[in-house]
Amino acid sequence: MNKRKIITAILFFLSVFLFYGKQVRAAFPTDMEKRPVIASCRKGGEVSVYKDAALTKKIMVADGNNLTVKATRVEGNSIFGSYESGNTKGEGWFPISDFVEDPEYENVYATVRETMPIYEDVDCSSVQTKIKKYRGIIVVSKEGSSRQVICESKNHYEIGWMDGKDFVNTLEYDGREKQTLADGIYEFGYGYQDDESGGSEDQQFMNQFKKWQFSIRHISADRYYLQNVEDGRYLTVSCKKSGKRCSYSVDWTAQPDEEYGQFKLKRQIGAYMICNTKSNCYLAQNLENDLVLYENRNLIQSVWRVRAIQKMSNPRNPFVFTQYDPLWCKTPYGGGGCMGTAGCGILATVNAVYALSGQYMDVMELADYAVEKNYRIVGSGTDDGIFKAACKEFGKKYGFAWDGKSGSVDVLKKKLKAGDTAVAHVEGHYVCISDYDKKTKKYLVLDSNYIPKRETSAFGDWVKVKRLLSGPLEAKNFFFFKLR
Repeated sequence: MNKRKIITAILFFLSVFLFYGKQVRAAFPTDMEKRPVIASCRKGGEVSVYKDAALTKKIMVADGNNLTVKATRVEGNSIFGSYESGNTKGEGWFPISDFVEDPEYENVYATVRETMPIYEDVDCSSVQTKIKKYRGIIVVSKEGSSRQVICESKNHYEIGWMDGKDFVNTLEYDGREKQTLADGIYEFGYGYQDDESGGSEDQQFMNQFKKWQFSIRHISADRYYLQNVEDGRYLTVSCKKSGKRCSYSVDWTAQPDEEYGQFKLKRQIGAYMICNTKSNCYLAQNLENDLVLYENRNLIQSVWRVRAIQKMSNPRNPFVFTQYDPLWCKTPYGGGGCMGTAGCGILATVNAVYALSGQYMDVMELADYAVEKNYRIVGSGTDDGIFKAACKEFGKKYGFAWDGKSGSVDVLKKKLKAGDTAVAHVEGHYVCISDYDKKTKKYLVLDSNYIPKRETSAFGDWVKVKRLLSGPLEAKNFFFFKLR
């Protein structure tokens, strides 16, 4: 390898390391454009309204005592929305600190166990609204034992306060945005996910297309930067204007392009579509193996198979899908109980697949399949036959395969070291075991329903082997998944 290639490789892997080490914590819900956050100003007196997110161009001064904002955007430490202050109405930007007690507070995401009151102020003396059972909250500030929270309320969100004694009766979960694909390096090739031949009856035709390796980094709302592993450059598009019309073509840059270099990965029934967010054109490749753009997403050349080339687990900062995530917690599961109370087998599978192939399974798609095929046992949970069946039914779509069953911890260690992930049957429950650390000799447990007796959390736990041999985490059987 020559000196230039060595330098390129070092820079590439350094950029990958920086991507993986960066965490983004959203302070507000990601769907504010559709469901705004209604907030009353927390301070009296004069409040400035600005034209820009940088808060440099003042529009006017409003009365904070009567100011209410219907916020639809957040940028940095600024919030944008339509406001009312007495008889005055308009739109503008405000400092988040006008509405949030402590904007630097590290957010906590939780689901409420019961219907709870949300109060207007930190003293929790006047009820503002009520949040129903199994709904989600985002804690954005804390003062004493009270928490300032963003909660769901019909077709919008509200900011209010939760009493400390009520907050104890909540279940935390990981509030990071769910990604269609986890950050990492994937092989992108022509064809369909759920077809071994690559989606083409003519294997020779399919083999004419190049396979690309991209390191992907999530931005938001399933938008990603795509970095070519071969040369370290970032995929982007360039615009050539002809009058008012703009024609787009594929281009490459040394650094990610925030305006032209974002791509949305859309999972279709049997393939991925890669859409450039600036041009709304779809990425494809021609027979000369050049990447090109098409406005028509239905062209066969614009469908992609995505394959993890190695285990995609993030042992430093794992994502744990929990049963009490508000997206599915209260959804009925087979006529007896809901996902929050009975979905451990489903969520353990989703966790195992995500840690393995980096692909986010549709939770309710798997749950509905379990019900349809009678793997759901009302009053008990999920039959362990679901794990092998899930590989057969969804393995091609999500990139995983069955790799056997065992009751041996020694086999568990061997399989994890070889790149597998596992679902473990413990006392009345299923958990995912995604990794083994040979230095500490510990196993990474992803528990979808943490309870005190298991001494686990909603964010992954490294445990010693003795905990898998006795007590609440004693594993009776392991069910293994491997990459396809």
